[in-house]
Amino acid sequence: MKKFGIGLSIAALLTVAACGSEGANEAANADSESSNGNNEETSESNNDSSNEAEENDTENNSDNAEADEEAEEVNNEVNEDTEEVTDEVAEEGWETSVGETVENEGGTFTLHARQDDIDTAETGPVVMEIEQVNAASGELSPDLAAMMETENIEYVQMDITVENTGEEDITFYASQATIATSTGEQLESDMWMSDHIDGEMMSGTSHSGSFFFILENSNAEDIENVRITWSAPHDEDFNDIGEEVDIEVSF
Repeated sequence: MKKFGIGLSIAALLTVAACGSEGANEAANADSESSNGNNEETSESNNDSSNEAEENDTENNSDNAEADEEAEEVNNEVNEDTEEVTDEVAEEGWETSVGETVENEGGTFTLHARQDDIDTAETGPVVMEIEQVNAASGELSPDLAAMMETENIEYVQMDITVENTGEEDITFYASQATIATSTGEQLESDMWMSDHIDGEMMSGTSHSGSFFFILENSNAEDIENVRITWSAPHDEDFNDIGEEVDIEVSF
């Protein structure tokens, strides 16, 4: 039967065309009707499957569109929040305001005073921008407290950028400033906490750093002004090529 069925399906048209017998025609017609019926069922089944697939695709596309809209809304909210924070920082100029307490890996710190409107200091070929001087106190983290051998700290911070605008290499010790506070303390920067600026400054170079002066006998919140001095720069023959820098910063 398997061979017959195969033979019939392949030879149906040959039988009709070549033999022309009545039985062959009937068999061929029956087979044709059966084949047409199967084709119609298959077509309907395929159409149903195709319609279901189209419906599923439409639903998936709709879900994806909704998800994209939700994601876009979240991104817009995040961007708006970021812009607000950026605008606040840009408006105030500093991330931390006077009187604010912040916490980081070093501990918890309170900013008591800040001055950032300070004239540019010039001596010989040296130009110094003092970005800020502030007075702050802090409760140190255990690791930093162990290193500093104290749990609490009162200090003055100074941020500067210094440039040798001359055509010759010079020596200027920007990191060796001395300060005198209105509370009566004379201090030099703490070498462990402060940045280092090399005293040998090549022509046309610029350097930046933060320097910390640890108060020993007074509180940062009591400081009203600070006097800051630097020795004059000198050339390779140790001749001064400028004046000593001596400025006062009031909070």
